[in-house]
Amino acid sequence: MDGLYKARRTFFLEIVLAAAFLSVSCAGPSTRVLPRESREELAEPEELLVLEEGNPFYLQEELDFLAGLPCVAGSERERECTRYIRQLLEDYGYDVTLQGFLYEEGSGEGKRTGTNVVAVRQAENREADILIVAAHHDTLPYSPGAGDSACGVAVLLEMARLLSRLPTDTELRFVSFSGYVDQQAGCRYYVDSLVEREKERVIGAVLLDEMGFRLDGSMILATEDGRPTLLGDSIQDAGRELLGESWSYTGKETGGHSRFVRGRVPAVSVRQQRESFESGSRFDRPGLVNIERLAQVVNVLSRAVSDIMSPDTPSMVAKSRHYNHLRDRAAVEYAGLPLPFGETIAQTETRLGVEGSLASENTDNEGKLIQSYQYLVKWFGVDQPLFTNYYYSSGRLEFVSVDGDGAGVELSEMTGRIKSVYGEPVQRSEGPEGTEFVWQDGISRTDISLSPEGDGYRLVLREYRPKKQLLDSYEISPPAGLNPQMGLGRREGEELGAQDSRANVLLTLVRQLLPLGNEPNLIRVDLYTDGIGMTQTSLDVILPEEGDGIQANPAFVWGFDLEDALTRDGKWRNETDMARQILLLYGEMLGHTGPYGTAFAEEFPEEDGSVEQVLTGLKPGDIPEPLPDFKESFMWFVLTDQTEEADGEWGARIQFFYQYEELAAYRTLIRNNLKIDP
Repeated sequence: MDGLYKARRTFFLEIVLAAAFLSVSCAGPSTRVLPRESREELAEPEELLVLEEGNPFYLQEELDFLAGLPCVAGSERERECTRYIRQLLEDYGYDVTLQGFLYEEGSGEGKRTGTNVVAVRQAENREADILIVAAHHDTLPYSPGAGDSACGVAVLLEMARLLSRLPTDTELRFVSFSGYVDQQAGCRYYVDSLVEREKERVIGAVLLDEMGFRLDGSMILATEDGRPTLLGDSIQDAGRELLGESWSYTGKETGGHSRFVRGRVPAVSVRQQRESFESGSRFDRPGLVNIERLAQVVNVLSRAVSDIMSPDTPSMVAKSRHYNHLRDRAAVEYAGLPLPFGETIAQTETRLGVEGSLASENTDNEGKLIQSYQYLVKWFGVDQPLFTNYYYSSGRLEFVSVDGDGAGVELSEMTGRIKSVYGEPVQRSEGPEGTEFVWQDGISRTDISLSPEGDGYRLVLREYRPKKQLLDSYEISPPAGLNPQMGLGRREGEELGAQDSRANVLLTLVRQLLPLGNEPNLIRVDLYTDGIGMTQTSLDVILPEEGDGIQANPAFVWGFDLEDALTRDGKWRNETDMARQILLLYGEMLGHTGPYGTAFAEEFPEEDGSVEQVLTGLKPGDIPEPLPDFKESFMWFVLTDQTEEADGEWGARIQFFYQYEELAAYRTLIRNNLKIDP
């Protein structure tokens, strides 16, 4: 493999160098080919070294190799990718090690091996600041992973090449993670492997996430709380200077950056604002990536890091500690997010990023083991740690008790804090020691009770299972004028009260994806909520009444969980995924409407147990499913023009829909509405 790799690389460089020589007169930043020299091959010592620009040729070559095939943790393909990454980083003069580990798969189907690639460039001072740049090379099964996340690894490699030539008083670490698609397993393992003194020296970690897709080139900086970090501010400054762009901060409580923060290391993720439609699917291929845009990202990130690593800048350890709640050792439970009741003790510690201490252990009347573990946690959006007991019955989280008065938080102050997050209580009752309050939040699925007790009070959080609540309804109107698409008409839910300000944001996307004005018979769109994460969409099928022996198609109602779609401040949780869910709804409707579903079933008969169905509400690629069902085939018929990339029956299932002129017309219209390149 290594011999073939070196021969291939030599041949590639001969070609591009020859091309560069023949086109010197028009060469620019995007066409200039730079030899991949290591630090040992630098020219004269007195030569002034400057930061060069990212090379699109190198980025493309790396992307083509890394996203050529799926790279599942522990597979032979992963071993090929780690050898490739290691070889390049060693070529650039870094000390590289492979960090193997074993982890439990998120599906619970067993353990899997993974291999992180860790490259280090030491500074002269062995107690110098540490700066970490990280990405992940593993992918979902059946996904080549160009955007998720070979792009990130290619950017990491190109940054490592450019920065290897510059003087530094900062220790640089470039890390490519494995097992990332399984709850960031490799990232967790690496953070846990850092000794306390290393963590104290790290001024920040920058995680390279999905980027480079043509759908949307806008970049954002994700942190746990949406607040700035030292590295994020430096990246912002570089983006303004080089591109005239301001990469904004956004709050994202999960992801690789959160794993570092829970390990007491400040961190920020750099990612594309909108996820690609193909992300995580078998269509996630290099052809969808804008290499020139990827080179711009390299330039911005390299400029930010080069400024920090310069010997002309002082140590930034003290300043970095003021970010990401790192001034104390408390975990954070974010307001408005569901508490995962039913999780194990190990899952709680992994989620919080800290170890708890066993506070008590007993058995109940049925002989079940009851354990209480204590953590120091920040609650209700306030920067103050509180001792918190998590109670487990037979190893599963049952309820949480927060000791607020022990930290000096008075009852009136705690009541005000909870009101600021959850509003007015749904219940007030007079108890023997004063007024007891109860909040029931359907969004976070949490029941909060606050009651006076002795000289203090008792604050307990339990699981709340809300019923499905209808928020709004809109009738479907027929096409008007030259517009062949259905529309949203009169609001039918006026009796439900004032319209939620977020409704128009969601409905704007729904309007873009409504059917054409023939079949199927869509009659209404409902907005509802039953708590975050329970469902995203629903399809109600209204069967026609029997009579006259005439077979009629059913009518349909689309439903959307408003809380799953948008945050309370009106921001999309995942706009791209919601568009996918709407198309899956449309596809499910078609399956109930003749002649589409019947013809599909006849052409692609399924043997019992041979094909798992893709469920509405799941991101394509989350289930390792080799063949799409009717609705997923329809979704990809609309979203992709890469049917030549689909093997055998995959492509045939997508091509099936082209025989219907009305569906081909819908596809063209929707791709225009979504601004998908033809």
